[in-house]
Amino acid sequence: MTTRGNGLRLTGAAVAATVALAACSSSSHSDNGSSTTGGASGGGTTINIGVVGTASGPQASSSDQYMTVGPAWAAWVNANGGINGDQVKVFTEDDQGSPATAQSQVQTLINSDHVAAIVLGSDGEIGAFDDFAISKGVPLISGAANMVDWYTKPSGMFPTPTGVAQGLADQVAVAAKFGHAKVVGNLYCSEVAACQQANPLMQGAAKAAGLTFTSLSVSSSSPSYTAQCLQLQQQHVDYVAMSITTAAAVKFVQSCQAQGYNPTWGTSEQAVAPALEQLPNFTAYGPAYSFPSTADAAPAATFRSAMQKYAKDANWREGTGSFTWDGLMALGAALKTATTGGKAATPASVESALYGLNGSTLNGELANPIGWVQGKGNPILTYNPCYFELEVKGGQLVAPAGLTPQCPSK
Repeated sequence: MTTRGNGLRLTGAAVAATVALAACSSSSHSDNGSSTTGGASGGGTTINIGVVGTASGPQASSSDQYMTVGPAWAAWVNANGGINGDQVKVFTEDDQGSPATAQSQVQTLINSDHVAAIVLGSDGEIGAFDDFAISKGVPLISGAANMVDWYTKPSGMFPTPTGVAQGLADQVAVAAKFGHAKVVGNLYCSEVAACQQANPLMQGAAKAAGLTFTSLSVSSSSPSYTAQCLQLQQQHVDYVAMSITTAAAVKFVQSCQAQGYNPTWGTSEQAVAPALEQLPNFTAYGPAYSFPSTADAAPAATFRSAMQKYAKDANWREGTGSFTWDGLMALGAALKTATTGGKAATPASVESALYGLNGSTLNGELANPIGWVQGKGNPILTYNPCYFELEVKGGQLVAPAGLTPQCPSK
Protein backbone atom coordinates (compact mmCIF):
# COMPACT_ATOMS: atom_id res chain seq x y z
CA MET A 1 0.00 0.00 0.00
CA THR A 2 1.26 3.46 -0.83
CA THR A 3 0.08 6.49 1.10
CA ARG A 4 0.63 10.12 0.20
CA GLY A 5 -0.63 13.16 2.04
CA ASN A 6 -0.03 15.18 5.16
CA GLY A 7 -1.73 13.33 8.00
CA LEU A 8 -2.39 10.15 9.85
CA ARG A 9 -5.50 8.73 8.26
CA LEU A 10 -7.43 8.66 5.05
CA THR A 11 -11.08 9.23 4.41
CA GLY A 12 -13.78 11.76 4.92
CA ALA A 13 -16.03 13.70 2.62
CA ALA A 14 -19.31 15.48 2.48
CA VAL A 15 -22.47 13.50 2.55
CA ALA A 16 -24.10 15.84 0.11
CA ALA A 17 -27.49 15.57 1.63
CA THR A 18 -27.09 13.65 4.83
CA VAL A 19 -23.78 13.35 6.58
CA ALA A 20 -20.62 15.34 6.02
CA LEU A 21 -17.32 13.58 6.28
CA ALA A 22 -13.54 14.29 6.40
CA ALA A 23 -10.46 13.44 8.58
CA CYS A 24 -6.66 13.82 9.26
CA SER A 25 -3.42 13.05 7.28
CA SER A 26 0.34 11.94 7.03
CA SER A 27 3.28 11.86 4.74
CA SER A 28 4.58 8.42 3.91
CA HIS A 29 5.23 6.08 1.02
CA SER A 30 4.97 2.35 1.58
CA ASP A 31 4.18 -0.79 -0.37
CA ASN A 32 1.34 -3.21 0.34
CA GLY A 33 3.43 -6.27 -0.34
CA SER A 34 3.45 -6.28 -4.13
CA SER A 35 6.86 -7.16 -5.50
CA THR A 36 6.46 -5.31 -8.78
CA THR A 37 5.93 -1.62 -9.29
CA GLY A 38 4.88 0.01 -12.52
CA GLY A 39 1.64 0.29 -14.43
CA ALA A 40 -1.47 -1.83 -14.62
CA SER A 41 -0.79 -5.00 -16.52
CA GLY A 42 -1.65 -8.69 -16.62
CA GLY A 43 0.20 -11.98 -16.46
CA GLY A 44 1.53 -12.07 -12.88
CA THR A 45 2.60 -8.45 -12.52
CA THR A 46 0.92 -5.63 -10.59
CA ILE A 47 -2.34 -3.74 -11.03
CA ASN A 48 -2.15 -0.24 -9.58
CA ILE A 49 -5.29 1.15 -7.92
CA GLY A 50 -5.92 4.58 -6.42
CA VAL A 51 -8.02 5.08 -3.29
CA VAL A 52 -8.78 8.76 -2.72
CA GLY A 53 -10.54 10.72 -0.01
CA THR A 54 -10.34 13.53 2.50
CA ALA A 55 -8.39 12.92 5.70
CA SER A 56 -8.36 16.36 7.27
CA GLY A 57 -10.91 18.46 9.13
CA PRO A 58 -13.69 18.17 11.70
CA GLN A 59 -15.57 15.33 9.98
CA ALA A 60 -12.86 12.69 10.49
CA SER A 61 -14.71 10.45 12.93
CA SER A 62 -17.23 9.38 10.30
CA SER A 63 -14.92 8.94 7.37
CA ASP A 64 -11.41 7.70 8.01
CA GLN A 65 -12.17 3.98 7.76
CA TYR A 66 -11.04 3.59 4.16
CA MET A 67 -7.45 4.20 5.21
CA THR A 68 -7.66 0.83 6.93
CA VAL A 69 -9.91 -0.96 4.44
CA GLY A 70 -8.01 -0.13 1.22
CA PRO A 71 -4.67 -1.74 2.09
CA ALA A 72 -6.36 -4.61 3.95
CA TRP A 73 -8.38 -5.43 0.84
CA ALA A 74 -5.18 -5.46 -1.22
CA ALA A 75 -3.44 -7.74 1.27
CA TRP A 76 -6.45 -10.08 1.30
CA VAL A 77 -6.61 -10.23 -2.51
CA ASN A 78 -2.88 -10.82 -2.85
CA ALA A 79 -2.85 -13.51 -0.17
CA ASN A 80 -5.56 -15.33 -2.09
CA GLY A 81 -3.79 -15.46 -5.43
CA GLY A 82 -4.38 -11.91 -6.62
CA ILE A 83 -6.54 -11.16 -9.64
CA ASN A 84 -5.99 -13.98 -12.15
CA GLY A 85 -2.44 -14.19 -10.88
CA ASP A 86 -1.80 -10.43 -10.84
CA GLN A 87 -1.04 -8.70 -7.56
CA VAL A 88 -2.77 -5.44 -6.68
CA LYS A 89 -1.11 -2.34 -5.30
CA VAL A 90 -3.20 0.34 -3.60
CA PHE A 91 -2.15 4.01 -3.49
CA THR A 92 -4.11 5.87 -0.78
CA GLU A 93 -4.44 9.64 -1.00
CA ASP A 94 -5.46 12.39 1.43
CA ASP A 95 -6.81 15.37 -0.49
CA GLN A 96 -7.02 17.38 2.77
CA GLY A 97 -10.38 18.80 1.74
CA SER A 98 -8.64 20.87 -0.93
CA PRO A 99 -9.87 20.78 -4.54
CA ALA A 100 -6.41 21.74 -5.78
CA THR A 101 -4.75 18.98 -3.77
CA ALA A 102 -7.32 16.43 -4.90
CA GLN A 103 -6.81 17.41 -8.52
CA SER A 104 -3.02 17.18 -8.23
CA GLN A 105 -3.15 13.79 -6.54
CA VAL A 106 -5.47 12.29 -9.13
CA GLN A 107 -3.28 13.63 -11.91
CA THR A 108 -0.30 11.89 -10.28
CA LEU A 109 -2.23 8.65 -9.88
CA ILE A 110 -3.18 8.67 -13.55
CA ASN A 111 -0.08 10.15 -15.18
CA SER A 112 2.68 8.72 -12.96
CA ASP A 113 1.26 5.71 -11.14
CA HIS A 114 -0.76 4.54 -14.14
CA VAL A 115 -3.69 3.31 -12.07
CA ALA A 116 -6.29 1.11 -13.72
CA ALA A 117 -9.09 2.72 -11.69
CA ILE A 118 -9.72 5.00 -8.71
CA VAL A 119 -11.99 4.12 -5.78
CA LEU A 120 -13.42 7.00 -3.77
CA GLY A 121 -13.35 6.27 -0.04
CA SER A 122 -15.00 9.65 0.35
CA ASP A 123 -16.05 11.97 -2.42
CA GLY A 124 -16.27 15.54 -1.15
CA GLU A 125 -13.71 16.83 -3.67
CA ILE A 126 -14.72 14.66 -6.63
CA GLY A 127 -15.84 17.69 -8.63
CA ALA A 128 -12.23 18.86 -8.79
CA PHE A 129 -11.00 15.86 -10.76
CA ASP A 130 -13.78 13.70 -12.19
CA ASP A 131 -13.80 15.44 -15.58
CA PHE A 132 -10.04 14.95 -15.83
CA ALA A 133 -10.27 11.26 -14.93
CA ILE A 134 -13.11 10.74 -17.39
CA SER A 135 -11.11 12.50 -20.13
CA LYS A 136 -8.25 10.06 -19.48
CA GLY A 137 -10.61 7.09 -19.52
CA VAL A 138 -9.87 6.13 -15.90
CA PRO A 139 -13.03 4.87 -14.15
CA LEU A 140 -14.09 6.31 -10.79
CA ILE A 141 -15.82 3.89 -8.41
CA SER A 142 -17.46 4.58 -5.06
CA GLY A 143 -17.22 4.09 -2.00
CA ALA A 144 -19.42 6.71 -0.58
CA ALA A 145 -21.46 8.29 -3.39
CA ASN A 146 -22.83 11.44 -1.86
CA MET A 147 -22.07 14.05 -4.49
CA VAL A 148 -24.35 14.75 -7.41
CA ASP A 149 -21.57 14.19 -9.95
CA TRP A 150 -22.12 10.43 -9.68
CA TYR A 151 -25.54 10.88 -11.21
CA THR A 152 -24.97 13.64 -13.74
CA LYS A 153 -22.04 12.30 -15.78
CA PRO A 154 -23.05 10.00 -18.65
CA SER A 155 -20.02 7.70 -18.43
CA GLY A 156 -17.01 6.80 -16.35
CA MET A 157 -18.71 7.06 -12.91
CA PHE A 158 -19.63 3.91 -10.98
CA PRO A 159 -21.50 4.42 -7.67
CA THR A 160 -21.99 1.21 -5.70
CA PRO A 161 -24.27 2.09 -2.74
CA THR A 162 -27.79 3.36 -2.47
CA GLY A 163 -27.71 7.04 -3.41
CA VAL A 164 -27.66 8.83 -0.07
CA ALA A 165 -29.53 11.93 -1.23
CA GLN A 166 -32.30 9.81 -2.70
CA GLY A 167 -32.29 7.48 0.27
CA LEU A 168 -33.12 10.26 2.69
CA ALA A 169 -36.74 9.24 2.50
CA ASP A 170 -35.56 5.94 3.92
CA GLN A 171 -34.47 7.70 7.12
CA VAL A 172 -38.06 8.84 7.54
CA ALA A 173 -39.36 5.38 6.68
CA VAL A 174 -37.12 3.92 9.39
CA ALA A 175 -38.29 6.56 11.86
CA ALA A 176 -41.90 5.58 11.27
CA LYS A 177 -41.49 1.79 10.96
CA PHE A 178 -38.83 1.04 13.55
CA GLY A 179 -38.76 4.17 15.71
CA HIS A 180 -42.57 4.59 15.85
CA ALA A 181 -42.01 8.32 15.51
CA LYS A 182 -44.56 11.11 15.41
CA VAL A 183 -42.21 14.09 15.16
CA VAL A 184 -38.91 13.75 13.27
CA GLY A 185 -36.03 16.18 13.72
CA ASN A 186 -32.98 16.28 11.45
CA LEU A 187 -29.62 17.50 12.73
CA TYR A 188 -27.50 18.58 9.79
CA CYS A 189 -23.88 19.71 9.63
CA SER A 190 -23.28 23.44 9.39
CA GLU A 191 -19.76 23.08 7.95
CA VAL A 192 -20.83 21.78 4.54
CA ALA A 193 -23.51 23.70 2.64
CA ALA A 194 -24.74 20.58 0.87
CA CYS A 195 -25.86 19.02 4.16
CA GLN A 196 -28.84 21.37 4.26
CA GLN A 197 -30.14 19.80 1.06
CA ALA A 198 -31.44 16.92 3.16
CA ASN A 199 -34.18 18.99 4.74
CA PRO A 200 -36.67 19.48 1.89
CA LEU A 201 -36.30 15.84 0.86
CA MET A 202 -36.88 14.58 4.39
CA GLN A 203 -39.68 17.07 4.98
CA GLY A 204 -41.51 15.84 1.90
CA ALA A 205 -41.11 12.23 3.00
CA ALA A 206 -42.32 13.07 6.50
CA LYS A 207 -45.40 14.83 5.17
CA ALA A 208 -46.23 11.85 2.96
CA ALA A 209 -45.89 9.56 5.99
CA GLY A 210 -48.09 11.79 8.17
CA LEU A 211 -45.20 12.86 10.42
CA THR A 212 -44.19 16.31 11.64
CA PHE A 213 -40.72 17.44 10.61
CA THR A 214 -38.22 19.97 11.93
CA SER A 215 -34.48 20.54 11.50
CA LEU A 216 -31.51 22.13 13.24
CA SER A 217 -28.06 23.17 12.03
CA VAL A 218 -25.24 21.73 14.16
CA SER A 219 -21.56 22.65 14.23
CA SER A 220 -19.22 19.76 14.97
CA SER A 221 -16.98 22.14 16.94
CA SER A 222 -19.70 23.59 19.18
CA PRO A 223 -18.76 23.45 22.89
CA SER A 224 -22.34 22.71 23.94
CA TYR A 225 -25.62 21.48 22.46
CA THR A 226 -27.84 22.22 25.44
CA ALA A 227 -29.88 24.87 23.65
CA GLN A 228 -30.56 22.61 20.66
CA CYS A 229 -31.57 19.73 22.93
CA LEU A 230 -34.05 21.92 24.80
CA GLN A 231 -35.47 23.21 21.51
CA LEU A 232 -36.07 19.69 20.24
CA GLN A 233 -37.61 18.68 23.55
CA GLN A 234 -39.98 21.66 23.48
CA GLN A 235 -41.04 20.69 19.96
CA HIS A 236 -41.82 17.15 21.19
CA VAL A 237 -39.39 15.58 18.73
CA ASP A 238 -39.38 11.86 19.48
CA TYR A 239 -36.96 10.76 16.73
CA VAL A 240 -33.75 12.72 16.06
CA ALA A 241 -31.90 11.87 12.85
CA MET A 242 -28.25 12.78 13.32
CA SER A 243 -26.82 13.78 9.95
CA ILE A 244 -23.59 14.87 11.63
CA THR A 245 -20.21 13.36 12.46
CA THR A 246 -19.87 10.60 15.01
CA ALA A 247 -17.93 12.79 17.44
CA ALA A 248 -20.57 15.52 17.30
CA ALA A 249 -23.37 12.98 17.58
CA VAL A 250 -21.85 11.48 20.73
CA LYS A 251 -21.55 14.90 22.32
CA PHE A 252 -25.08 15.83 21.23
CA VAL A 253 -26.64 12.70 22.75
CA GLN A 254 -24.75 13.23 25.99
CA SER A 255 -25.90 16.88 26.15
CA CYS A 256 -29.52 15.88 25.65
CA GLN A 257 -29.39 13.04 28.16
CA ALA A 258 -27.98 15.48 30.71
CA GLN A 259 -31.16 17.55 30.23
CA GLY A 260 -33.36 14.50 30.74
CA TYR A 261 -34.17 14.32 27.04
CA ASN A 262 -33.43 10.99 25.39
CA PRO A 263 -35.57 10.32 22.28
CA THR A 264 -35.02 7.53 19.80
CA TRP A 265 -32.08 8.49 17.64
CA GLY A 266 -31.54 8.13 13.92
CA THR A 267 -28.20 7.26 12.37
CA SER A 268 -26.90 5.52 9.26
CA GLU A 269 -24.16 3.14 8.19
CA GLN A 270 -21.87 6.03 7.32
CA ALA A 271 -22.40 7.82 10.64
CA VAL A 272 -22.50 5.03 13.21
CA ALA A 273 -19.29 3.97 14.97
CA PRO A 274 -18.22 2.25 18.22
CA ALA A 275 -18.15 5.54 20.16
CA LEU A 276 -21.84 6.01 19.36
CA GLU A 277 -22.81 2.39 19.91
CA GLN A 278 -21.32 2.36 23.41
CA LEU A 279 -23.37 5.27 24.76
CA PRO A 280 -25.51 4.21 27.76
CA ASN A 281 -29.31 4.26 27.43
CA PHE A 282 -28.98 4.81 23.70
CA THR A 283 -31.32 3.39 21.07
CA ALA A 284 -30.95 4.23 17.40
CA TYR A 285 -32.18 2.98 14.06
CA GLY A 286 -31.18 3.84 10.56
CA PRO A 287 -30.87 2.85 6.94
CA ALA A 288 -27.58 1.36 5.80
CA TYR A 289 -26.70 2.39 2.26
CA SER A 290 -23.83 -0.08 2.40
CA PHE A 291 -23.92 -3.33 4.38
CA PRO A 292 -23.59 -3.27 8.19
CA SER A 293 -20.40 -5.06 9.19
CA THR A 294 -22.27 -7.10 11.81
CA ALA A 295 -24.83 -8.58 9.41
CA ASP A 296 -25.29 -12.34 9.58
CA ALA A 297 -24.69 -12.96 5.88
CA ALA A 298 -21.83 -14.22 3.73
CA PRO A 299 -20.67 -10.88 2.20
CA ALA A 300 -20.40 -9.26 5.63
CA ALA A 301 -18.66 -12.35 7.04
CA THR A 302 -16.08 -12.19 4.24
CA PHE A 303 -15.45 -8.54 5.02
CA ARG A 304 -15.03 -9.21 8.74
CA SER A 305 -12.69 -12.13 8.13
CA ALA A 306 -10.48 -10.10 5.78
CA MET A 307 -10.33 -7.14 8.14
CA GLN A 308 -9.62 -9.25 11.22
CA LYS A 309 -6.68 -10.87 9.45
CA TYR A 310 -5.21 -8.06 7.38
CA ALA A 311 -6.33 -4.67 8.76
CA LYS A 312 -3.60 -2.64 10.42
CA ASP A 313 -6.03 -1.44 13.11
CA ALA A 314 -9.66 -1.80 14.19
CA ASN A 315 -10.89 1.28 12.37
CA TRP A 316 -12.95 -0.54 9.70
CA ARG A 317 -16.32 -1.07 11.35
CA GLU A 318 -19.06 1.12 9.90
CA GLY A 319 -18.39 4.70 8.76
CA THR A 320 -17.07 4.44 5.22
CA GLY A 321 -15.54 1.01 5.82
CA SER A 322 -18.07 -1.18 4.02
CA PHE A 323 -18.63 1.52 1.40
CA THR A 324 -14.97 1.34 0.43
CA TRP A 325 -15.11 -2.45 0.45
CA ASP A 326 -18.10 -2.35 -1.93
CA GLY A 327 -16.16 -0.23 -4.39
CA LEU A 328 -13.09 -2.40 -4.20
CA MET A 329 -15.12 -5.61 -4.55
CA ALA A 330 -16.87 -4.22 -7.63
CA LEU A 331 -13.47 -3.30 -9.06
CA GLY A 332 -12.14 -6.76 -8.19
CA ALA A 333 -15.03 -8.42 -10.02
CA ALA A 334 -14.38 -6.25 -13.07
CA LEU A 335 -10.65 -6.93 -12.96
CA LYS A 336 -11.27 -10.67 -13.13
CA THR A 337 -12.93 -10.13 -16.50
CA ALA A 338 -10.48 -7.46 -17.65
CA THR A 339 -7.44 -9.70 -17.03
CA THR A 340 -8.83 -13.02 -18.30
CA GLY A 341 -6.29 -14.83 -20.44
CA GLY A 342 -3.42 -12.70 -19.19
CA LYS A 343 -4.78 -9.50 -20.73
CA ALA A 344 -3.57 -6.18 -19.35
CA ALA A 345 -5.86 -4.43 -16.89
CA THR A 346 -5.97 -1.12 -18.72
CA PRO A 347 -8.40 1.61 -17.67
CA ALA A 348 -10.36 0.94 -20.88
CA SER A 349 -10.67 -2.79 -20.22
CA VAL A 350 -11.63 -2.17 -16.60
CA GLU A 351 -14.31 0.34 -17.57
CA SER A 352 -15.78 -2.08 -20.09
CA ALA A 353 -15.81 -4.84 -17.47
CA LEU A 354 -17.48 -2.56 -14.92
CA TYR A 355 -20.37 -1.93 -17.30
CA GLY A 356 -20.61 -5.70 -17.60
CA LEU A 357 -21.63 -5.83 -13.91
CA ASN A 358 -24.97 -4.16 -14.68
CA GLY A 359 -27.72 -5.91 -12.69
CA SER A 360 -25.37 -7.51 -10.16
CA THR A 361 -25.67 -7.13 -6.38
CA LEU A 362 -22.19 -8.61 -5.87
CA ASN A 363 -23.74 -11.78 -4.44
CA GLY A 364 -26.06 -9.87 -2.11
CA GLU A 365 -23.51 -7.32 -0.92
CA LEU A 366 -25.48 -4.38 -2.40
CA ALA A 367 -29.03 -3.44 -1.45
CA ASN A 368 -29.80 -2.40 -5.04
CA PRO A 369 -28.66 -4.02 -8.30
CA ILE A 370 -25.93 -2.14 -10.13
CA GLY A 371 -27.44 0.11 -12.81
CA TRP A 372 -24.41 1.22 -14.78
CA VAL A 373 -25.22 1.76 -18.46
CA GLN A 374 -22.61 3.47 -20.61
CA GLY A 375 -23.76 6.81 -21.96
CA LYS A 376 -26.90 6.87 -19.81
CA GLY A 377 -25.52 7.84 -16.41
CA ASN A 378 -26.71 6.22 -13.20
CA PRO A 379 -30.46 5.82 -12.81
CA ILE A 380 -30.52 5.20 -9.06
CA LEU A 381 -31.92 8.71 -8.59
CA THR A 382 -35.16 7.86 -10.33
CA TYR A 383 -36.70 5.78 -7.56
CA ASN A 384 -36.85 5.40 -3.79
CA PRO A 385 -34.09 2.81 -3.38
CA CYS A 386 -33.75 -0.17 -1.11
CA TYR A 387 -31.55 -0.15 1.95
CA PHE A 388 -30.30 -2.43 4.72
CA GLU A 389 -31.51 -1.84 8.26
CA LEU A 390 -29.35 -1.26 11.32
CA GLU A 391 -30.16 -0.94 15.01
CA VAL A 392 -28.07 0.16 17.98
CA LYS A 393 -29.27 -0.88 21.41
CA GLY A 394 -27.61 -1.98 24.61
CA GLY A 395 -24.17 -1.17 23.26
CA GLN A 396 -24.58 -3.48 20.27
CA LEU A 397 -24.93 -2.79 16.55
CA VAL A 398 -27.12 -5.33 14.82
CA ALA A 399 -28.68 -5.76 11.41
CA PRO A 400 -32.19 -7.02 12.29
CA ALA A 401 -32.95 -8.18 8.74
CA GLY A 402 -29.41 -9.28 7.88
CA LEU A 403 -28.74 -8.37 4.27
CA THR A 404 -32.37 -8.60 3.21
CA PRO A 405 -33.01 -5.26 1.46
CA GLN A 406 -35.80 -3.09 2.82
CA CYS A 407 -37.57 -1.66 -0.21
CA PRO A 408 -40.12 1.16 -0.02
CA SER A 409 -42.49 1.46 -2.94
CA LYS A 410 -40.69 2.50 -6.10
